[in-house]
Amino acid sequence: MNIIQKSLLTFLVITVASCSSVSMDRTSDSTAISASASGAYSDSGLTSNNILYFAYDRSDINSEGRAKIRSLANVIKDNNLSVRVEGHCDERGTREYNLALGEQRAKTVAELLIINGVSSEKISTVSYGEEKPAVSGSNESSWSKNRRALVKTF
Repeated sequence: MNIIQKSLLTFLVITVASCSSVSMDRTSDSTAISASASGAYSDSGLTSNNILYFAYDRSDINSEGRAKIRSLANVIKDNNLSVRVEGHCDERGTREYNLALGEQRAKTVAELLIINGVSSEKISTVSYGEEKPAVSGSNESSWSKNRRALVKTF
């Protein structure tokens, strides 16, 4: 790792750590992802089951989510698809914090796709933070649907 990469990593860690407006309380959502491993795909690519949901303030993936990613990886490889992994957050936290968390969610999914045989050249990542909610509302029901990563073909 060169000096520029180390400096950038240090800056990112300090930025994320200094976002004190985010509560570190781990509410009732104890699993990192709630996802079904059964797939629904069309012949041309991903049509559903391409969303992974995350616990509050988390970017890790549990065994159920890993199974879902293995299924997605197989579809991507079998159909020679290129995908974009989009990271999203709920509205809580600062814009900067949520962009960093959304990026980490997208990168975690991308890394697991690569581990499962998808070429890194077939994957791009983007973070939208809190900017593109799936549903509106300021309650746990809405927030839980907005804490997600989407795997989309392009």
